[in-house]
Amino acid sequence: MNASDDELLALVGRALRAADPVPDHVIDGARAAWTWRTIDEELAELVFDSSNQLAGVRSEDTARQLTFRSPGVEIEVMVTDEASRRVIGQLIPPGEFTVRLLIGDAVIEEPTDRLGRFTFNGIAPGPVRLVVVDEHGHHLVITEWVLL
Repeated sequence: MNASDDELLALVGRALRAADPVPDHVIDGARAAWTWRTIDEELAELVFDSSNQLAGVRSEDTARQLTFRSPGVEIEVMVTDEASRRVIGQLIPPGEFTVRLLIGDAVIEEPTDRLGRFTFNGIAPGPVRLVVVDEHGHHLVITEWVLL
């Protein structure tokens, strides 16, 4: 393409944007899709679930433990007190981030302390996933969905 082709493309682009601008929800969707471009690199795999260990031998009072791992980050989680469903976790290495607990369409956020610890209380039974985000809201790691 020469300079006149570039100028013509720019002119057509401006005319199309003025006559039929892209709706905000389409732009938001495109931005959201772009944030998922590295999902395979960020996905934390479930590497340990105590509910799969020694089935039938565990006491009913024993907390369920889960460990998720991705390159550079490990998330250790414990589900205690089946009645009130408390989820306690820690990031390794530790750091101050925000942890989001996704339960269906609902999202609950909790900050970690300087040791990377976080807690969610009163979690309903069902599929959940954890998302760790930095102070700018960028996803650092996302766990697999797991049934609690």
